[in-house]
Amino acid sequence: MHSAPLGSQKKAFQEYEANQWFGRNRSVLETYSPENDVVVNTLKNYHVTPKKVLEIGSSAGYRLNGIKETFRQAEVFGLDPSQQAIDYGTMHYPDVQLFTGTADNMQMFEDGQFDLVIVGFVFYVIDRHLLLKVVAEIDRVLADKGTLVAVDFFSEKAIRNHYEHITQFEAFSFKQNYDQIFTASQLYQLVHKGSFHHSSKEYDATDDYYNKCSVTMLKKDVYAAYK
Repeated sequence: MHSAPLGSQKKAFQEYEANQWFGRNRSVLETYSPENDVVVNTLKNYHVTPKKVLEIGSSAGYRLNGIKETFRQAEVFGLDPSQQAIDYGTMHYPDVQLFTGTADNMQMFEDGQFDLVIVGFVFYVIDRHLLLKVVAEIDRVLADKGTLVAVDFFSEKAIRNHYEHITQFEAFSFKQNYDQIFTASQLYQLVHKGSFHHSSKEYDATDDYYNKCSVTMLKKDVYAAYK
C-alpha cells in the first residue's frame, strides 16, 4: 500500500469515502434528536441565538434541521462532500440549504456571512497541507463576534492513525486539539470545552483518550486580545 500523494485523501473523500460514510451512518438520521445534541445544548446553555448558521461536514443536514427547529429565526446552510447526503437532505429538509463541496474552497459563501460556524468531525481527516487553508476559509466566512463550534476527537497529544475506511492507498486520521490553532492567533477566545464518550455521548472525565471526543466553543473577537 502506498502513501497518499498530496490532495489524494481529499479526492478519495469526494469520490468515494464521503458517500460510503453517509451509507454507514445513515441510521443517525432516524435516531437524531436536537434535545440530545451536544452542539444544540451547548448553544442553548450559553444563550447563543444564531441568525445565519453554516455546518461544515453537515451530512444530509439533520443537525441543521434540528437547529432550525430550535432557533426559528436562523437561516441554516450545510456543506458536505457526499452528493448522496446532499440529495437526501435536499429532499427531506426543505428549510436547510445544502451545498456539495469541501472546506478548503467555500467560494459559494461571502466574507463574514455567518454568525455561527459548526465543524463536526472534519478536521481529523483533512489533508495536512490543506489544514491551514481550511482554517483560513472558516475564519473568512465567520463574522467578527461570531461563534465557532468544533466537535472532534479529543487527544492528549497530536496523533496520526491509519484511516481504515480508505483502502486504495495509505490514508490517515489526525487527532489533535484543533481549537489551539484558532486561539493561538489571538483572534479567538475560548468560551467552552467539554469532553464526552464517543459511543455513549455522556460527559467523560476518564483517561480513556482513545474513545473521548470534545466539543469546543470559540468566540471570534478580532481586537479583544489587543489591550
